[in-house]
Amino acid sequence: MNNLFYQFDRLIGHLIYRAKTISDLLLVSSKQLVTLTHKNSTHHISERDFLHIFQRLSMLLTAGVPQSTAVSILYDQTSSEHQKLYLKHLHCEIIKGRLLSKVLADQAAVPLAFKTLISLGEQTGTLPKQMTTAVGELLALRQTKQQIITSLLYPSILLVLTMSITLFLLVGVFPKITPVFSTLHAELPLSTRILMSTSNWLGSYGLWLLFLIAVAGGLFWVSLQRSSRLANLLAKISITIPVVGYIVRTWHIIQVTRMLAILLDSGVRSSDAVTLVSHHIHNPLYKVALERISEELVLGRKLSGQLGHYKTLFPVDMIGLIQVAEQAGSLPKTLVMLSELYTHDLDAYHKKLMALIEPILMIIMGLTIGFIAVSIITPLYGLTNVLSQ
Repeated sequence: MNNLFYQFDRLIGHLIYRAKTISDLLLVSSKQLVTLTHKNSTHHISERDFLHIFQRLSMLLTAGVPQSTAVSILYDQTSSEHQKLYLKHLHCEIIKGRLLSKVLADQAAVPLAFKTLISLGEQTGTLPKQMTTAVGELLALRQTKQQIITSLLYPSILLVLTMSITLFLLVGVFPKITPVFSTLHAELPLSTRILMSTSNWLGSYGLWLLFLIAVAGGLFWVSLQRSSRLANLLAKISITIPVVGYIVRTWHIIQVTRMLAILLDSGVRSSDAVTLVSHHIHNPLYKVALERISEELVLGRKLSGQLGHYKTLFPVDMIGLIQVAEQAGSLPKTLVMLSELYTHDLDAYHKKLMALIEPILMIIMGLTIGFIAVSIITPLYGLTNVLSQ
């Protein structure tokens, strides 16, 4: 009996030791995870917060405030915890004697062109000017992107609302009325039979349909991230679609001309400037085209001549104006004017497109709900006639 108690006591002690070891490991892992999360939070910041910080930082530097003092002022003024963490990290690195461009070089989320302008500003002693220019261009691009998203918001809400009402009527309302229709011995209208079949099918297989859509969407997204062929195919298809193609081309032309203008105006070589712009562009067609153009510019080719090989991506009138600007030596100014011209064109195009899409969506919404209402009311009206007789 004593031997049994002894074995039992050893077992309990062994289990306690194992549990303590596992708890210590979990504690260390959790501390490492917190440390890693805190470290990443100091390096990662949203685009909005990033522009908010550097817009005000450029103002303070322009006023003659030293970098470390300017960052400290921003740290005291901000109430955002994310901005405070980022500014604290920035201040610590500057106090150590690191250049701002070197600090930004460790942050993958910062555009490469922005880093280049900051580095040029430090080398030439024009950091406040270069930072103001870089932030201004990023703000302009962000504003253009937000205008596109905002213009598509209202039609998207109408489309989602129409689909939600239709599904609610088919899945929530129509099945409750179907037993009434089954009591009728007369032939139901075609629209009612179509709705009954659709409602029954959605009731039986609707969840499976949602599951398949979610799985297919996830697989498509993963394939798009991993397969360059699929990304290129999708980019080529988007370029060929009439309305979407114009928006995609114009948006990328605005990005290319804006970034090239500020880089060339800052003294960056044309080949290096095109390379930096290619890193900023996400569309694979434009990225590959700009990389090849940069390789040709290194050999002494003209920018306009190389753009002419990609007329599906860059319009002829743009290439002609760039060719004239190269001959006159006013390429940066011409690129600025082109970016403003295409920004204005894109804004006007979106306004016309939304003015056309909104009434069409309203008509589709009315016809869809009207079709369902008529399909429900018509058999009920026939039932009341039968009962009145």
